[in-house]
Amino acid sequence: MPTTLSTLDAILRTQYLGAVNEQFNNLNVINSRLEKDYDSVVGKNFTMALHTGRNESVANRGEGGSLPVAGNQSYVNAIVPMKYMYGTLELTGQTIKAAKSNEGAFIRAVDSEMKGLMSDFKTSLNRQLWGAGDGSLAVCGTTSASNTVNVVSTRRLRVGMRVDVLVSADGTTGTGAVDRVVSSITSATAFVISGAAITTGATFSVYIQGSRNLEIMGMGGIFSGSSILQTLDPATNAFWKANVIANGGTPRAISEILMQTALDTTEQAGNGSATALYTSYGVRRAYQSVLSALKQYTNPMQLKGGYTALDYNGKPLIADKDAPVGSIFFADESQLKFYRMSDIEWMEEDGAILSRVSGKDAYQAVLFIYHELGCTMRNAQTLLSDIIEA
Repeated sequence: MPTTLSTLDAILRTQYLGAVNEQFNNLNVINSRLEKDYDSVVGKNFTMALHTGRNESVANRGEGGSLPVAGNQSYVNAIVPMKYMYGTLELTGQTIKAAKSNEGAFIRAVDSEMKGLMSDFKTSLNRQLWGAGDGSLAVCGTTSASNTVNVVSTRRLRVGMRVDVLVSADGTTGTGAVDRVVSSITSATAFVISGAAITTGATFSVYIQGSRNLEIMGMGGIFSGSSILQTLDPATNAFWKANVIANGGTPRAISEILMQTALDTTEQAGNGSATALYTSYGVRRAYQSVLSALKQYTNPMQLKGGYTALDYNGKPLIADKDAPVGSIFFADESQLKFYRMSDIEWMEEDGAILSRVSGKDAYQAVLFIYHELGCTMRNAQTLLSDIIEA
């Protein structure tokens, strides 16, 4: 039987769909550890009822005294909006034509594209899990009519990225730019952008093209004492803020006392219990230095998905390459959950994975996921920041 688009679709399904799901389930340690909820969707969002107040009718009385005035539990709804993430690959007509005589060559071509797409999908999602949902890759510095853009850090930028440089507060272009390419990265605080020169200041940020405020909520947004999360503002809902133990921006050495203070704060402020500590590689090295100085040594903990972690009071201290520097996130993972309308899937509602690209001799396949990271008890999360890295 000759190879057709239909048989090529079948190859994509049998050769890659299962493998992609397997990779995705363990694509990063946070994803592998947190619970997934597929059942609570209402319309396009997930709605959760948060317990905000106790029945305060409990009181003592003297003999013959009046009973306490009846009370009740208090609740408020929080809305977890869905975020939509996509990855695309494209096969030329020539590649598909060649598959008619050499199916193995076609499979090798698709294999290369699929593995690359999955790796890039994983990289983007892991970065997003440490952000605040706004999609900011870098905060700008002062750039005056130049293609060399100054930023606080180029850590999250890569050559070839398509980016927007926008006013952080409202997403306007100002004297920034839309849909430019990162041509080169010249230092830890500067990169070169394609096209006309731009002018920026500290009120600007760099975003993936078209993605401002459309990325999933990450740990950076959940572990905040002030930002709005899931439609609730901590300014008017005092219970709805994480515990932030900072040092006014001045880094200090890590110590067991600091870490225990953060652990205790989680239990005292939110009636929670940290189940994992997430941090950067530099902070993990600093903690290892403390253990070495105290002549304390621990065997690495083995985690699901093949990950390893140091032990702190029986809890894993997990380093992640995208975690913010100088911080430890004391997470009560029982209060964090992925809300999903879909797992990672091929877009095939029209019956085919491969679809013709209009105006081109090419076919496209689209990988997608609809999901969001939600929190049910924000004051059970504690951020210890301003730590000197090693």
